[in-house]
Amino acid sequence: MSGCEMNLPIKRNVMNYNRILSVLAGLCLLFMSSQVFAFESRKDYFLRPQIGGWFGPITPIYKTGDLVDASIGGGLFFRYNTPYRPIKVGVDSSYQFFPSKGVNRMHFIPLYASAIYLLPLNLPVKLQVKGGFGGAYIHIFPDDRGRWDPLFMTGIEMSFPAGRVINIGARIDYIYVYEGYLDGAKMGGHFLNTGIALFFNVNF
Repeated sequence: MSGCEMNLPIKRNVMNYNRILSVLAGLCLLFMSSQVFAFESRKDYFLRPQIGGWFGPITPIYKTGDLVDASIGGGLFFRYNTPYRPIKVGVDSSYQFFPSKGVNRMHFIPLYASAIYLLPLNLPVKLQVKGGFGGAYIHIFPDDRGRWDPLFMTGIEMSFPAGRVINIGARIDYIYVYEGYLDGAKMGGHFLNTGIALFFNVNF
């Protein structure tokens, strides 16, 4: 992001967390495949409103990755059904802090609306693609400057039921922060968020 200067590698603990995340996702798939027929009657619970949260690695990519380090973050979300059953609309937000071994640090709070589409695939897991837009509050150190910028996002989610109320899954989100409207801005911000997600199916 503008105002930062350091070129630093991604933290080793984040790479380790990525390996752990891959193992957990594999175990989830194995467990689900052995239980899929028992869960057949629960399919409709994916079509209920949902609240939930996620936790996992947050990684600046492209030139943004030259400025600050990767870290661990998390967020909350809410989804609501539309009359067209495969599509939900949602609101997401999270708090993300990107450190570095130098002086650069960045607080990042994205807030955006999205549309989520359930792919019509006959699989034991549910796959959803999503896209949306909103704003991001960014506070950069050592410049000690903060502002709101527009953002655009896209992503994919995988989930399966772990009961009548809870779904367990994983998500990958790409977030682009647009800075082209600023005088002298040469680039935007690029972030890749991955994590384990927990969905709670609710009734309203």
